[in-house]
Amino acid sequence: MASVYKRGRWVDGQGRKCGKDAPGAKWVESRFYTVAYFVNGRIRRMKGYTDRGASEQLASKMERAKAQGAEGLDDPYKPHRNRRLAEHVADWIAELRQLGRDHVYVGLCESRMARMIEECHWETLAGINPERLIRWRDTATVTVGKAKKKGSNVKPMGAATQNHYLDTVRAFCLWAVKRKRMAGNPLADVRGVETAGQLRRQRRALTEDETAALLGAVPERHQLAYRTILATGLRRDELKQLRWGDVKLNAPMPCIELRPETTKAKRADVLPLRQDLAVLFRAARGEAGDAERVYRTMPSMDSHKRYLAKAAIAYEDEQGRRADFHSLRHTYGTMLAKAGIAPRVAMSLMRHTDMKLTMNVYTDPRVFDMAGAVEKLPAMVAMNAPALQATGTDGNSLPGGWCESGTSPSAQIGHCSASIGKSGGSGEPTLTLVGGSDRQQKTPSGRDGVFKRVKGVEPSTFTLAT
Repeated sequence: MASVYKRGRWVDGQGRKCGKDAPGAKWVESRFYTVAYFVNGRIRRMKGYTDRGASEQLASKMERAKAQGAEGLDDPYKPHRNRRLAEHVADWIAELRQLGRDHVYVGLCESRMARMIEECHWETLAGINPERLIRWRDTATVTVGKAKKKGSNVKPMGAATQNHYLDTVRAFCLWAVKRKRMAGNPLADVRGVETAGQLRRQRRALTEDETAALLGAVPERHQLAYRTILATGLRRDELKQLRWGDVKLNAPMPCIELRPETTKAKRADVLPLRQDLAVLFRAARGEAGDAERVYRTMPSMDSHKRYLAKAAIAYEDEQGRRADFHSLRHTYGTMLAKAGIAPRVAMSLMRHTDMKLTMNVYTDPRVFDMAGAVEKLPAMVAMNAPALQATGTDGNSLPGGWCESGTSPSAQIGHCSASIGKSGGSGEPTLTLVGGSDRQQKTPSGRDGVFKRVKGVEPSTFTLAT
């Protein structure tokens, strides 16, 4: 049974500890209560509170913990508290490899955790805390470029990279919580660094003219790889691992069936093939077996830069956006949006699970024909405006009081003609709207004065008084 009491000591007149037989010695109690309880026949003491009731509650808590331990429900975190953090990370990495996670991802997790342990001075699980992480990322640096081995090109760590490190440590902490090695995630409330306007590696989509020029500069041995990524959006590593058995050319609808172990999301995705690309695949396969690679050689980054230079395409534009090999996937997503493909269909073709990723990252609005989109809107003309020149194909002027809204031929929207000020059979003004093959007449509302509620081709409405 746990007990609660106050400990004390004998002090002399100057308040120094002494024996009880010393002249002027007096007994002084401690301000805090002491909680004493037995574990395996041995007494253990711990500091309580200044309040006796709170200390008695602490004693009851320790008694319950002792009873649970007798039933095999002892503290599950105790065996892991004093283990080195590197040992826990090694167990995590081994489990990731066992689960078949991508080797690049596993390698990044291992190197990032090793760096965090060293530079944040984390020795045990209890050492992981938000304060050290925040201080570390404020001064963290990276070595970039070809001088990486020499260490001469050192820059502050970018915002996106800082967030990658934070995500890695969070993933490890969540694993430790699930494995009953930690009571909770200490970094759950740490926010990521703002990346808006701070991304160093931004990519841009190529225009149609740039795409044609690039394909004209690519040699024959790499033509199929470039045309495939521009027509399917495959990633470079997925192209590298593609086998002829994955390309279904004899199916009713030619397609590529990706093996789960070759994709980033570990899914068996199916991508349809354009007919012209299917013809190129048939010509390139020849007598190759199903187990052979589709692309015997893959273009390196240096080769890609040479092709861009030959096509007179800048690798990096004035805004710092790059046209690297992965930007061809951005080009594919942008062309899907430009062709009017539904966003949900484009998301499936891009094999994304988040619509925001498809629309905000892999769609470049700079490639869109913004001016052409605005020209598709109907013209807005006031009813009391003078006669206007027709914008149709005949080029004739309209009669006085008439207005016609014309659109670009690509809009495929019928024109709207409004007759204002003419009289119908009843002697009252009428308004005749013509849109495509539908005709309808509107009469005044009957209020004082003449008010007409006019509806154009667009759903917006307005009221004019005459």
